[in-house]
Amino acid sequence: MRSWLKWGIPLAVVVLLAAGVGGVVLARQVYDQESGERPLGVMAVPSDQKVVVSRSGVEYSPDAAAYPDQRIIEGLLDNYFDGINRQNYELWKSTVPPSKWRELPANKWYEAYDSTRDHEMKVHRIDPGQDRSALVMLSFKSEQDIEDAPPQVKARCVLWNVVYPVVVDENGNAVLDISKLPNSAIAVPCT
Repeated sequence: MRSWLKWGIPLAVVVLLAAGVGGVVLARQVYDQESGERPLGVMAVPSDQKVVVSRSGVEYSPDAAAYPDQRIIEGLLDNYFDGINRQNYELWKSTVPPSKWRELPANKWYEAYDSTRDHEMKVHRIDPGQDRSALVMLSFKSEQDIEDAPPQVKARCVLWNVVYPVVVDENGNAVLDISKLPNSAIAVPCT
């Protein structure tokens, strides 16, 4: 009985969290699609507010742009996507926790991302988390060779809807805790 409690409760929490995040992302897509006014994945922007676009082309909804620490998150996401798109491991490494780059050293990273190019990055929402953290809801498309595609979606173009936790790492830096993937990601072939 005790061994079940050791792994059963954390597993249940992870499953419930993933279901909740997936439900929010799915609901947003379904309601946007059912309105007939916007294509899937495009958010409504009030006419008096503008979408903010970063130096790397990451779009922020007015709601996300108004988040108090948006500039920190903007720099983090710009470096993350630039690292991937420019094949710059050191830049990418600066955006994730040490545990992630120890898990994915340069040789493995180049092998996994050598053909990957991300585009159409859109931050839909940023919510505060616990302990100076934040949750960033975003979507983007990745194009890659089939052998570099994620195992769950073997396609040249993948549409990602993800929630990236932004946390403070052991060195006091803001980083994207992408180790939570795939539980906080929905990936489908591009249409």
